[in-house]
Amino acid sequence: MKTEPWMQFPDADILRRVSVRLIEPSERERWDRLIVDRHYLGNSCLVGRQLRYVAEVDGEWVGLLGWSTPAYHLKGREAWIAWSVEQQLRRRKFVAQNSRYLLLVERGRYPNLASRVLSLCTQRLPQDWERAFGYRVLVAESFVDPERFCGACYRAAGWEPLGKTAGYRRQHRDFYEEDGHPKELWVRRLHPQALKWLRAERMPPRWACHEDEALVCPYKAAELRSLWEHFLGLTDPRRPNGRRHRLASVLAIGALATLCGCRGTRAIADFAEHLNQTQRRLLRCYWNERSQQYDAPSEPTIRRILKALPAAELDQAVIAWMAAHDPQPLKQLAVDGKTIKQARAADGRPVHLVAAVATGTRRLCAQRPVAEHSNEITALRPMLAAVALDGVVVSADAMQAQQQAARFLVQEKGADFFFSLKGNQPSIQAQAERLLGAAFPPSGPGASPKYREASRTAGDPQAVESTDRS
Repeated sequence: MKTEPWMQFPDADILRRVSVRLIEPSERERWDRLIVDRHYLGNSCLVGRQLRYVAEVDGEWVGLLGWSTPAYHLKGREAWIAWSVEQQLRRRKFVAQNSRYLLLVERGRYPNLASRVLSLCTQRLPQDWERAFGYRVLVAESFVDPERFCGACYRAAGWEPLGKTAGYRRQHRDFYEEDGHPKELWVRRLHPQALKWLRAERMPPRWACHEDEALVCPYKAAELRSLWEHFLGLTDPRRPNGRRHRLASVLAIGALATLCGCRGTRAIADFAEHLNQTQRRLLRCYWNERSQQYDAPSEPTIRRILKALPAAELDQAVIAWMAAHDPQPLKQLAVDGKTIKQARAADGRPVHLVAAVATGTRRLCAQRPVAEHSNEITALRPMLAAVALDGVVVSADAMQAQQQAARFLVQEKGADFFFSLKGNQPSIQAQAERLLGAAFPPSGPGASPKYREASRTAGDPQAVESTDRS
């Protein structure tokens, strides 16, 4: 029988009787109150996904632990795992942070209790996290204040120190402010293969299906400053009297907020409100002489400007800026239309836009609203009239599979086209199947013989008949 090291400790009797479990909903108030009263942070609020545990000895509470979603950016953690930026965005969710840890017994009474409780909790954490949120975490992290603790219990429980943080605390989303109080970062693998899986090109299927979408802003600070300069050329629809915020500043904040995932004017205003003074200064926000600070635009200001500004003019500014910073030549263009959620035209109709996007870099090349009593077909020509398309392959869905669209792209723009065909045009579909059926895999030249034979017999009644006779 395996003997655990703690069984030889003087406090082994207590360590043997300690257990860790998730709190019951009815115990939440007591858990929060003890954290507020006795934890040095004085705050029981956790961030994001969260689990709360209690450690007991013979039914008596001796410790509390709280787990939550991890910190957004930690250089030490990212270097330890060896993550790329995309991997970090996709797989950060597989890290859980021990954001609260409190022993309810006097310090030093049971010297090994803290490490024993921490070890018991990390043993059951992956399973509990999976039952609560549908996937298992692979790494645990925690911060230790070196002015209060030495981190001995983490070391004894198998955690690794990664050095001190830079001394910043999270203010809002991806914004941080310096607090001059660095913490020590500790981490622990919750599975022997944790690092191998987290840094792999592809994670095991059990975790890969839970990866988040990686939304990365590809633009650098200098490029974003040039966006502000592009907006300077727009005509301000507001009256000159009473203006406080520059049009370019409001639009640049809206663009940055959208790149960061904000949707709607309220979210953009919340994003602007949490910009620090340096960020507001760089975005040329309004300088308030009374408060001696830069003010962010409010939600009504943002909403009024976006409502009054001509959409076509804003489109052209953004399209020109994206084209100026796209190093790749245009080779493929995808055309599609979508109805914009919660957007209405002046007459109350839903706003339906047709857009052309470069498939390689996802650059918006053209965009146009569908006119009243019309559809996407009539919007193609005016949308692409000013776009250089020599040698470009334009793809579109079955709605654009029209002779007029094909002639326009090939004869007038020098482009090639790749249109989908569906049952809404049965004669053309039948002709395409007859002429092109053997041009593509599995029946084309690149297909293996068995697939080519299967396709031949499936499409040729005589072949089917001869196969049946044999």
